[in-house]
Amino acid sequence: MSAKRLQHSIEYGAVRGAMALAGHLPRTAALRIGGALGATAFDAFRLRRAVSVDNIVRALGVSESEATAIARRAYRNMGRSLLEFAAFSHWTHAAVLDLVTPEHYDHLEAALAMKRGVVFVTGHYGNWELLGAHMSASGFPIDFLVGEQTNTRVDDAMNHLRRREGIGIITRTMSLRKVSRALAENRVVCMLADQDARRHGVMVDFLGRPASTVRGPALFAIRRQCPIVTGFIRREGNRHRAVLNPPLLARELPEDEAILDLTQRHADALADQIRARPDEYFWPHRRWKTTSL
Repeated sequence: MSAKRLQHSIEYGAVRGAMALAGHLPRTAALRIGGALGATAFDAFRLRRAVSVDNIVRALGVSESEATAIARRAYRNMGRSLLEFAAFSHWTHAAVLDLVTPEHYDHLEAALAMKRGVVFVTGHYGNWELLGAHMSASGFPIDFLVGEQTNTRVDDAMNHLRRREGIGIITRTMSLRKVSRALAENRVVCMLADQDARRHGVMVDFLGRPASTVRGPALFAIRRQCPIVTGFIRREGNRHRAVLNPPLLARELPEDEAILDLTQRHADALADQIRARPDEYFWPHRRWKTTSL
């Protein structure tokens, strides 16, 4: 067996093990274990610890010691979210609905009432997988635009968990046609829009620094003449609260300017959430790697 095949087998075994563990443990115990796993990744294995701390210092203007404390809490939250996602294989829709307190879902209803479909934009904030599952369990027609993992068995396992929650899957390799069709069918297409887009993005301000940001959400919204709705989920003890914002509509500007404007507005919505609860954000990503286009 090659080294890569061995690595993929170990990764897949870890995912299947997490699914079994999370589904059979009491939820409070699973959350404790998830928090401990996150802390171990930060303290013992130091996985992207330096990147996370540096990102927080630069984005929030705090001291290194304060940034370290925020990052440790963020890793603990990521560990909890990982085990919650793994538990999807055992949760009913009723359990998902009971776990999350929704706020302002009427904004999504109003956007869908326009009959043009909705581009839903969130970020790697809180348990974003649970946010999609809760919107689906609430009766909204949800599709995820997802990247394809190099480990196909892990990729299949993750998409199985999403489909089990009633979420449709659109892979990036077929995104243009599939997203357009979903919007034409008045569905909600969910996109994560906070990873470095390299030279393919547009440069907007994100937490006080220029950041290359994917243009896809704004481009689809402009060309399909549909609204963007932003929304975020945050942890409140053992429960979660999901908050949706009013629809964003493209302004009457030349297309390039309209893309930049709409992208800046949805980036601002995420930045506001991060400033309020920085320990809910996924800081290990090199978000500001691209410095110019």
